[in-house]
Amino acid sequence: MSRTKKTTVSLLLVLSLLAALMAPAGAVFGQKTDPLQFNEDGSFTILQISDTQDTQYPSPNVMTLIEKAMDESQPDLVIFTGDQLKNYDSDFDGGNLARKVQQAIDAIVRPVERRGIPFAVAYGNHDDAIEVSKEDQLKMYQRHSLCLMRDDEPEISGCGNYNLPILSSDGQRTAFNLYLLDSHGGGGSTYDSIKQDQIDWYVRVSNALKASNGGNPVPSMEFQHIPLPELRTVADEGLIHTGENNEGVAGPYYNSGFFDAMVEQGDVIAAFCGHNHTNTYIGTLKGVDLGFTPGAGFNEYGLGLERGVRVIELNERDLSTYQTHLLTFVGLLGDNPITRLRYRLFTVGELDSDHVMDMVKTVLSEVAGAVLHLIKTSKGEPVAIVKEVLQFFGADVGYIEGFFH
Repeated sequence: MSRTKKTTVSLLLVLSLLAALMAPAGAVFGQKTDPLQFNEDGSFTILQISDTQDTQYPSPNVMTLIEKAMDESQPDLVIFTGDQLKNYDSDFDGGNLARKVQQAIDAIVRPVERRGIPFAVAYGNHDDAIEVSKEDQLKMYQRHSLCLMRDDEPEISGCGNYNLPILSSDGQRTAFNLYLLDSHGGGGSTYDSIKQDQIDWYVRVSNALKASNGGNPVPSMEFQHIPLPELRTVADEGLIHTGENNEGVAGPYYNSGFFDAMVEQGDVIAAFCGHNHTNTYIGTLKGVDLGFTPGAGFNEYGLGLERGVRVIELNERDLSTYQTHLLTFVGLLGDNPITRLRYRLFTVGELDSDHVMDMVKTVLSEVAGAVLHLIKTSKGEPVAIVKEVLQFFGADVGYIEGFFH
């Protein structure tokens, strides 16, 4: 291809990107969600994203992490497990809070919906603390046609207690089930716990699924934001078998009995949460896996370049188990000068320094290193350069490439 043609393609790429980014969220996605269903090969993949904790101006890093993780894992469902919003950020100051919250929600949902992937949401303590009610936030999510979030029984404590059945590959029965619960708010020694009426709701749904399955429990997973007290037990009793324990469990000390109810019902094989941004561990207690998914956000504390998301892979042939792994920012982008520069520029606290001139010198040196790396790896190809620059600032390059194809 001639240099003129390459430049033309690059310009078209930029214009198409801008057009896509300016489209109102949800405006071009008229499809309705079909019931969740295992694929013909028996597979079903979930991408869990926790603690994006950002505003209407999200870090380009969190956007790229979400976009590249979806392109890598090709999920059938995306689940956001709380603290989508950073309630205390100054971006939310100055009025028009509801509009700003809608824009923040739109930002993280847009790349999911562009790919035609249904998504579900659970609330976190920071979503609970912002001055826009969770009921109003639910309406904001539901403006997106691929939103599966519901509030099945509004009289029950919290908002967003619901379940999502996954049909067998032949569509004849419910083969698997997902529970999502509101774990409420609080902080420090006053974190709230799952309420009795939520536990009663879970037992009712579990029993109804069991009755429709010939008296056998339907294999299930449970998702919420704040960790159950039993995650302390897993750590304290040395029951961790996967991942890292990097910080103490921040959650309720009062045990309302939700985990025991899950054990008694015998349907939940694993329960995943977020909230502790640097914990990634999974342990097994009484036959149930309990696990953390690390924070995905860059406008908060986290695992450095290892911030990430969790992929959960189910197979219809054996639903007593599952496969899971993390996709990290550095793993998806590579440990190179460009990745390190964008981490420096677009991660909270990374530019803080008592010695301003030293930090300026550091940044300029890292910029030079990133430019040299780009020149070397792109081999002067205009399209490659444009793609890398756009991705650097959080543009949805994966979607744009798919758009062209």
